[in-house]
Amino acid sequence: MQTLKSKKDEAEKLPAAKDSFYMSNKALILQLAALFAVSTLVVYGTLASDKQLEKIMPEAKTFASVTNFKPSGMSAFYELCQRVFRKRHVSEWAFPYRKLNGSTRTSAVNPAHGVLIIVSPDESLAEFEVENILDWVRQGNALIYLDNFQFRHTKRMLDKIGVTARDIDEELTDQVTDGRTDLPEYTHLRVLNVSTQQKLSGGTALATLGDKTIIVEQKLGKGRILIGSCPQMVCNKQITKTDHWSNFQFLHNWIATTSGDILFDEKCHGSTRGLNVVFYFLHGPTGYVGLQLGLILLIAILSGHQRFGATLIVRNLRRISNLEHIEGLSNTYQRAHARQAVLAIIWHSVRLKLCKVLQISPREQDEKLNQALRAQAQSHGGGAGISEMVERCEAAVNRKDLSDEDLKELVAACDKISEQAESLLTTGKAEQKGI
Repeated sequence: MQTLKSKKDEAEKLPAAKDSFYMSNKALILQLAALFAVSTLVVYGTLASDKQLEKIMPEAKTFASVTNFKPSGMSAFYELCQRVFRKRHVSEWAFPYRKLNGSTRTSAVNPAHGVLIIVSPDESLAEFEVENILDWVRQGNALIYLDNFQFRHTKRMLDKIGVTARDIDEELTDQVTDGRTDLPEYTHLRVLNVSTQQKLSGGTALATLGDKTIIVEQKLGKGRILIGSCPQMVCNKQITKTDHWSNFQFLHNWIATTSGDILFDEKCHGSTRGLNVVFYFLHGPTGYVGLQLGLILLIAILSGHQRFGATLIVRNLRRISNLEHIEGLSNTYQRAHARQAVLAIIWHSVRLKLCKVLQISPREQDEKLNQALRAQAQSHGGGAGISEMVERCEAAVNRKDLSDEDLKELVAACDKISEQAESLLTTGKAEQKGI
């Protein structure tokens, strides 16, 4: 029964302990919440300002990425696809191409079936990457591949599907393709506005400039591949020109003939992403917020352990009056019943004064002191009363059975001895001067 009662009492104390903990740490919790809120606002504000600044800053190189908001970027095309194909999932692809078979499938993304869009890769696709992509296309998927194809290693995929790319004599800039109405890809448009340095051969021609083919389509297994030597047709710069909107309409019509998710390849632009949920969140604004909080915490810890200037010893001594000190000592001695010790301390001070008056060493025996007092009494007619009180005090110092009344009388005697010793000292000085 006692054990059950104790457990019940402990259970009742737990809520009270939790409440006291929250109350005592309420200020700290509020400060941490305010720090987190400010850091979050700063991060999102900085990201928004950087996004606007990137649109107007000049570019050092072409970067056809959906994360690039500058003229050479592809963020406008990515946003258009998200708004137009609302019933289909539009996202970035930053995983290895071998995972296109569906090993990264989640509730939101199903890469096993869809369209992959590759535009101007920063690094050419390796042989094994080309094989992974083509195997995925053969299973019934679609691929859009737009590039300049200026170098041999950029044509690895073309060699695999029977399409060739050759340089043209003069670069074509902002050229209008031949008008067509015989293909479903030309619904709501007639011509394209493109710039290119290569002409293609092989497959089915979809866009031509006279005798030069710019865009072709090639079937592979159950899938299809759209190859174009005009990657600038989807850059952000084109979206600001109304006569170039047909480029986006053309790609929209071609993607509309497919099904599944629409994946914009960011791996070819150097972006990588793991499947770990921690890495996923740290890769975005959450990671920037955490990094900022960690940096603030690191600075706070380093500042707390940093000493600025020379070492300074702070003395915070307690100042008390003499009366408080005396009352404290007397209370201590009284509680310890140390009457003999109190008398010994007081008598020692009085004896030193007497020895000084009589000009003898304080280390002399009590008998020598008594003889000096008697001699003083005989020669000057004073000191007889002092001699008797001195002998009484000397005898009482060694007593252990002192009562409070005895101690009071002996302390009063010591005070009288001290007063008479001062009078003797004054008389002795007067005699030396001949007064």
